[in-house]
Amino acid sequence: MSLVKWGFIGLFLLPVAEMAAFIAVAIAIGWLGAVCLFLATTILGLLILRRSGRNDIDRFRDAFRRDGIRAIHLESPGLGSMLGGILLVFPGFITDVLGALLLVPAVRRRLRRFIAGAREARRRRREPSVVDLTPKEWRQISERPVKDGQPRKRVK
Repeated sequence: MSLVKWGFIGLFLLPVAEMAAFIAVAIAIGWLGAVCLFLATTILGLLILRRSGRNDIDRFRDAFRRDGIRAIHLESPGLGSMLGGILLVFPGFITDVLGALLLVPAVRRRLRRFIAGAREARRRRREPSVVDLTPKEWRQISERPVKDGQPRKRVK
């Protein structure tokens, strides 16, 4: 299944999982405690976004305009804390845990290495570096150098 399909499935299942997580936290610490924790993480997310400042957001926007999606790196200055703050602002404890994890530099580095490894493995599956051919699928051509821009003559 493609990454886009998994993303849509995740977006549909996330609210259900968030409600289940809220109920589990409410049972563990009480309803009032769960609501206070819920509000505290939202306020913390807003404070982090405010601290990350306009400069980080502008720097990320400029890099995104220049390089497109390739500009998104978790090690970019301010991007990890900005994404962490956004996830903390989203309602729910699952996104809060993910946002808090993104605030830890060691977790961002490990996640970056994991994503780079997955991307490399996917690239290797699409573009193999070794192509096996049977003797009937290839032929040898002359090793003579190219002269004056003229193409090499093929050996029959």
